[in-house]
Order: sequence, then structure tokens, then C-alpha cells
Amino acid sequence: MPDMFVNDDRPNIAIKTRATADEIQAELQERIARLIARDEKFSGCTAPRPHLTRATRAGAPNWTVHGFPGLPSGGYGTLVKIVDRARSEYELVD
Repeated sequence: MPDMFVNDDRPNIAIKTRATADEIQAELQERIARLIARDEKFSGCTAPRPHLTRATRAGAPNWTVHGFPGLPSGGYGTLVKIVDRARSEYELVD
């Protein structure tokens, strides 16, 4: 009987979309716009610009943001989730 749970020690790395800082920022703004449609307290919030960082391991994010312009009180965690999701989906290219 074949072993269906073979551990071949290869990392499980998802394919990421390669995008420029402008493209990622535009995607973040679209996600924030959808958030604003659900919760008006985020109406003054805008997407931060992504900056390259060193990925700590294969498949790790290679970008981050510095702050959230227009961040409403109590909204930090929600915006971190949006950025973290995008970081798992996009690779920043020059």
C-alpha cells in the first residue's frame, strides 16, 4: 500500500504574484476601500507604500509597510490583517 503521507522535507511554498510597489499599494487601497464600505470608521485610511525587506526564509514576505496613514483609533489589528494577507500573496519586485 502506498504511503499517502510521505515527508519529503521540501518546504511548502505558495506561489506569489510578483508586483511593483505601486501595484501592491493599489491592491492594498482596494482592500481598504472594501473595508471602508463595511465600516466607515476607516474612511480616512489610505494604503501605505510597501518597502523591500530581507526575507528570513524561503517563501517569507520580502516587503513591509511603515505605518498606516489615517489609522482610526482601534483599527490597527484590522489593517495588520489586511497587510499580512497581501504579504502572503505578493512578492515585491523593483
